[in-house]
Amino acid sequence: MIILILAIFFGLLFLGMPIAFILGIVSAGLMIFGNVPLEILVQRMFAGVNNFSYLAIPLFILAGNIMGEGGLTRRLMEFARAFVGRLTGGLGMTTVVTSALFGTVSGSTVATTYAVGSVLVPRLKEEKYSNSFIASIIGPAGVLGLIIPPSITMVILGITANISIGDLFIAGVLPGIVLTVLLCIYVAFMSRKKGFGADKPPSMTGKEFFRISLKAFFPLLTPIFILGSIFTGFATATEAAVLAVVYSFILSMFYKELTFTKFKKIMASSAVTSATILIIISVANAFTYVLTVNKIPAMISEFFLQFANTPLQFLLVVSVILLILGMLTEVTSLIILLSPIFMPIAMEYGIDPIHFGMVLIMNFALANVTPPVGLSLIAGASVTDRNMGIEDTLPYILHVIGILVVVILLIIFVPSISTFLPSLFN
Repeated sequence: MIILILAIFFGLLFLGMPIAFILGIVSAGLMIFGNVPLEILVQRMFAGVNNFSYLAIPLFILAGNIMGEGGLTRRLMEFARAFVGRLTGGLGMTTVVTSALFGTVSGSTVATTYAVGSVLVPRLKEEKYSNSFIASIIGPAGVLGLIIPPSITMVILGITANISIGDLFIAGVLPGIVLTVLLCIYVAFMSRKKGFGADKPPSMTGKEFFRISLKAFFPLLTPIFILGSIFTGFATATEAAVLAVVYSFILSMFYKELTFTKFKKIMASSAVTSATILIIISVANAFTYVLTVNKIPAMISEFFLQFANTPLQFLLVVSVILLILGMLTEVTSLIILLSPIFMPIAMEYGIDPIHFGMVLIMNFALANVTPPVGLSLIAGASVTDRNMGIEDTLPYILHVIGILVVVILLIIFVPSISTFLPSLFN
């Protein structure tokens, strides 16, 4: 049964069929084969998204799109450049820091990549950064939107694996900072080595720095409102997403950069992105049901318990599996399919659920930049040059993948990186 499922799944995947259709076809086929009424397929699909917490997904997407089109990205970029702009590779480092700041608003990897890239890619080209280097930075920097709260991926994982979304949000802060710092160091090193970004902005006076900080002050308050409302008990993660939408809309209107034409575009784009994610979640839930009925998760659990003797070995094996599957399929599908299988096993090993959740999150971040299905990498190449392929990001993307692997190993071997901050709030 497992061999048959894998053969059909990867066969259709290599033919280029969208992942939602693959999951639906495999689920329907296995139900027919097992004499299970197909009505159950529809029921499980509906049940998969019939959860109030999933409303946070379209809301965070909408908030990020409003801020991206409403002039907030530019203000965050100017603020980031005020700190790192005069360093070697300053504009490249500004790209990374801006992605981290925008990630506190959007919660989406691809949205972060496009929002930051649309502003900074033309400037990076002016300062003689190569296209391959730009794409290999702007794409992976977008995954900071997945790690730094609020994160749509954390919402999905929290619901699927029954982990506190608020705890996952706060757990992502330190790993996000660590990755941001390491990416900035890498950008500075490569810029010095390759001569990227030779032009440096003029010195900034204290008055200019104050003016730029004042412009960025209200956008920077967004994560404080979101996380503060969750941890004070004022709002759930979903209700905090509503606050993010309202706050971003008010700011965009205040800055007078959100026109009616832009707003229509934002609503349409947010609807399409949300529908894509939710369709995958609904079909993946039906697929998970089929796997459970056929006791495949139990078989996989027995396999791990037999060969992984320690929690550390289990985490390393899970990371290798996610590295391989992350090259071939989309992150949302991985969450829905694998977290219900891996989470009970992690509990048997006595692994802290927040620690395990962050190990998964970091592996999902890696999956977003590993070819051939790394959506952030594809977005980075697309926003840099429409005719650019992900193969053109070599060799720089291999360096960045190495950095992400180092951060994953750090979190595996040093659990306190992900558990320290949540422990302060519990």
